[in-house]
This record gives sequence, C-alpha cells and structure tokens, in this order.
Amino acid sequence: MHLRSRNNGSDLSRRRERRRSERFSDFVLTEVTYPLDLRLPEHTHELACVALTLNGYSTETFGMRRLERPEETVLYRPYGEPHWDLIGNRGARCFLVEFDESSISSLAGVKPPLSHPDVRRGNLARLALRAYSEWVQKDDAHSLVIQALAHEMVADIIRSDGNGVRLNAPVWLTRVKEALDDCYAEVLTLTDLAALGGVHPMHLARAFRQHYHTSVGEYLRQRRIEAASDQLVHTNRPLTEIAITSGFSSHGHFCTAFKRVTSLTPSEFRQLRR
Repeated sequence: MHLRSRNNGSDLSRRRERRRSERFSDFVLTEVTYPLDLRLPEHTHELACVALTLNGYSTETFGMRRLERPEETVLYRPYGEPHWDLIGNRGARCFLVEFDESSISSLAGVKPPLSHPDVRRGNLARLALRAYSEWVQKDDAHSLVIQALAHEMVADIIRSDGNGVRLNAPVWLTRVKEALDDCYAEVLTLTDLAALGGVHPMHLARAFRQHYHTSVGEYLRQRRIEAASDQLVHTNRPLTEIAITSGFSSHGHFCTAFKRVTSLTPSEFRQLRR
C-alpha cells in the first residue's frame, strides 16, 4: 500500500508498522498497526480501500468532513481522495482490503466509479471481519472465500451512492435533506421537517438514519461545521460572526461543537488549514 503526502511528496509508510500484506487476485489484504496519538498530514492513496478497525480508534478528515473510526466499523476510502488522519490515545490496528476502483467498477458495470468516503457498521463490517478471519485462519479454500467476500464488500458499497444514501431513498426524504443543506443556519425542528416531507416525525427520524447513516440533528450539526470551516479557511471574519452565520447560538457553543467534531478549536483549524 502506497500513500503520498500532498505537502512534500514524501513516503508516509515509514510512520507506521505494516504487519503483513498479501494479494488475492484483484485485491490486496493488509493488517497494519498505528502508534498512539499519531497525526498523518494530508495525503492520498493509490488504491481504493475498505478499512476495518480491529482495535483502537482513529479519525480521517476529508476536506471539512470528519469520519470517526471506532472499533468494529468500516471506512470506505476512494483512491486519490485527500485526507489527514488522527490516531487515538490507544493507537489503532486495522485490516485493509484494497483494490483498483476503476477496474472493479468497470467489471460491475457501474458508471461512474465509486467516489465518496463513508463509515459503516452492519453488513459491510461483518463481511470485512469474516474476510479477516479467513485470512488469519487459512485453509485450502480460504483464497476463494476471501475473493468472494471482497467482491461482496464492493457490491455492498455499490448499493449506496457517494453520500451513503440508499439509491431508493424516497423523494420526500431527499427534499428534507435538501432543506437541511440549504437552510442549515435557520432554526429547524423535526416537526417542521416532517411536515415538509409529509410524514410523521418518528418516520422521518427512522428513515433519515436508515438512508443517511446519521440522525437529523447530527447531520444538521455537520452541515453547520462544514459551513463554518469554509469561512475559517477562506475569510478573515471573526469567530463570533462565523458562529452566528453558520447557525450556532453563540461563540462558546460554536467552539465546543467544532472541537468535538474536528478535535481542533476553530482558531487551530484556521491556522492549520492556512
């Protein structure tokens, strides 16, 4: 597995310990450990990857979107997607299934190729764990089993679009999501959003998590953080003004929410990104 820093082009692989790696047809399997409190600067990968967190905790930040990777979750990471990593205070051990995204997508008849990062539990995590168990145990049939499981993982990803949205998401739910995207700075209630979709609030809450893998409130908070992050990077506005225009009730609320999501204060984020 190769990764390149976008800042200096240096090989970042030396910053971690690769325990072992093996190729199975179109897929490369790797088990890797990361030391605690490691921060990897912005970089990209040459292969797409399904990454299962076996132990520990880490985050990967793609632009202004931060994905948390606790134990027993799977990250899907497209090739060439710039991101930076922060490893938790217990380190992390991960199982990676890497593949050439364009060739796999072409074989599956998928146009365009898979393109957006996402973190999941559920079926994708179960498939990754089964592939890891087969790789560790090994028997006469393990190569065939692993290849089949790897293709199942890709199929599971293909069933969702780039934002983790099920392809059969109803029109009313898409309308609600668009309202959250466009009106994130306004005071929005679940009742108002449910009325917009023409459904009961309980049904909205359940369907939103099913299709977008997060709650309505968490999605709204993330949109506000993204809007604030964009202003931090591209404007010189004071933090209080950014907080209000992004939908936060106060400077203090903004700073608390921002650090909880990004692990950085707004000032630290502005300095780092610039």
